[in-house]
Formats: sequence, C-alpha cells, structure tokens
Amino acid sequence: MKVITKEHEKVEYGKSKAGIVIHNFLSSFDETFNQSSYAIFSEFFKKNENVSKWMIFSDYVLNDKNKPNDVITFSILPYSEDFERLKEKINGLSFKDIKNLSRVNTEFLEFINKSEILNISILIDKNMTLDPINEREALKTCYKTAINQVDYWIRNEGENENYLRIKKAYNVMLHEVSKQGVNLRNIRNIEIVSNFIAYITFQACLLLKVDIIGWFSDRDSMLTHKDGKFSMPVIFDLAYNLFHALMLSKDKDYAENFVFGLPEQTGDLWYDSFNRIPDLIAATLADYDYENNISSHSKFFPVIENVITNKEKNLIYKIYALENGFEAAYLTFTRQEDKMPLSECDFSALCWHPISLALIRTYSNFAPWPKSST
Repeated sequence: MKVITKEHEKVEYGKSKAGIVIHNFLSSFDETFNQSSYAIFSEFFKKNENVSKWMIFSDYVLNDKNKPNDVITFSILPYSEDFERLKEKINGLSFKDIKNLSRVNTEFLEFINKSEILNISILIDKNMTLDPINEREALKTCYKTAINQVDYWIRNEGENENYLRIKKAYNVMLHEVSKQGVNLRNIRNIEIVSNFIAYITFQACLLLKVDIIGWFSDRDSMLTHKDGKFSMPVIFDLAYNLFHALMLSKDKDYAENFVFGLPEQTGDLWYDSFNRIPDLIAATLADYDYENNISSHSKFFPVIENVITNKEKNLIYKIYALENGFEAAYLTFTRQEDKMPLSECDFSALCWHPISLALIRTYSNFAPWPKSST
C-alpha cells in the first residue's frame, strides 16, 4: 500500500503514518491504464471537451459462484442531453436488466455504440484479496492511517462536523476489521470499487475542465453496508476521500466537484434506466468463459459481437492476484474481418505489467447541478 504524496510513499503494516492509502492492486492498474489504452480514454474526453458536467453509472457482478468472472463496469456519459428525456429513451430501448431478458434489443446495442458513452470494465480474480499476506492487517493499517490524516485536519482546521463524521466512519470500519473471524468479503468489495471510481474520476478531471462529476451506483450491499452506523453509505466517503487526496497531489486549489447519486432503499432507482448500460456490459463479461470461448446464453452473443468488440467504446482490464502481489492487463475481444463465427470470438491480452459529500437524491436535485460544497 502507498500513502498519496507526490512520491506515493509506501506504508507498511502497523506504521503510524497519516494519509489516504491506495491499494497495491490500484498501483498495478495505474501502470497498465497509462499504457496503450490511455489514448482511447483521453480521446473520448477530448471529443467532449466542451462538456463540463459528467455522469458515471456502475454495475457489478461480484462473488457469484455461477459466473466465471467477477466484473466491475463503469459507464461514463457527458451530461449534454436532458436527463429525463435521455432516461426515457433508454427505458424505451431496454426496460429490464439483462438477467430478466431472453434477448437484447438490437436498437439498444446500436444506441450504446452511437452515443457518447465510454465503458470501463475490470475483471477481478475470484480469489483476490487486498493483500496476499495478511489482508486484515492491511485494512487495519489503511484505516488507522486515514484516522491519523483526519486528526491532522482537525488539529489544523478545527472539529468541523464533516471531519468528525469521517473519523467516525473510519473508526467503525477499523472496529469491523479488527474483529476476530470477520467476513471481509463486503469490505473488500467496498475498497475495490471505491478505489476504482475515485481513480477513474480523478483521471477524467485531469483531462478537461470539469465543473461536476457524479457517480451513480447500482443498489448493492456495498451501499448498505452497516447502514445503521453511518449517516450515508461509507463507500461514498472512501471514494471521495481518495479522489480528494489524488486531486490535491496534482493541484491543491482544485475546484472539481465529485458528487454521488443516492438510490432509494426499495423500488426502482431514479436513475435505473442509465444503469442498464453497465449492467449489460458487466453481465456479459461475467458470463463469458474466455478460456473456453463460451457463453451460457445466446442473448450474450450480440452484445459481444456488436458492443464488446468495439474497443473505442470499451476499455477492459483484468487484475490478477498473485502470491506476491498483483498484475494488471488490458484486454480486448477481437474477431476476424471475414465475419468469424461468434463462438470463436477471442479475448487477447495486449499488455502486461509484472471530506464533504454532495448527495443527489432525485432528478430535481440532480439538474442543473448547482455548485456544491464538495
């Protein structure tokens, strides 16, 4: 693990340092991300450089024993069209998640390909932990280091409500991982997803002038984790604090606002239509057995052939958990120009490398996105 400074200083178990930690898997991902695939990422934002408001929707397939892959997908869209109008358009093209469909509407696939949408998907080894030696001690160090950072802020800026809330959140997480026999699965997922969304948002803000960028997650146990102990989903705090530290490492006067869509506890999400985009991608990748070149259902075939193979719209990576650390690879689906049979579509690795939050509760709060205090 490393504390975010200009040198990304390494932190060992139990060391009394102050800062926000990035996990080792993210360091490996960073090396790969900034190789050949970065040109596609940066070109997407250059094409939309006049847009200052952005949306990131996400969905996940994690810890599903019936699927060969664990997948996290983020779909990035410029906020350049009326939210409600675009939501209704998507709803008309795909009114259900893919798990509830027997076939996927071809017009929905065309919409994804023709719209300004960039999907970033990360496949994760099924056996991945945050640290190959002692995951629990790594998490304890992570939260203790963050608490030290909040204490530093309090000493220098006073006990404002936000700092006290954040410190309480980190203490709750520290208490959880300190329990003997604790099940770390959900905490691990929270750390992985919060690291990735913070990093991707940070990278976007480095490329163009962003007034505000919002993350809208599918409703998941990560958002409801120990919700009685937190005033808001703890994953939001972890994501924002990492984003904040990353931005400060580049510009101490940064003005970009990172905000979060707050889903309803039950019923349909107010942004559910948008989440059908990452749902489609994540479900397809999770189902695809790329070692044996098979999918479990024919409904996934057109998604692979028409969307996943479009590398200008999809950046796909895999994090490999090794005995002594992590490796990250950039992956693409490829098929021959002469219309190779769909069953022969192939996955090929292109490169290898051994403090306050604004919550958006409804559309009326979402648009036109006034400045917040983030």
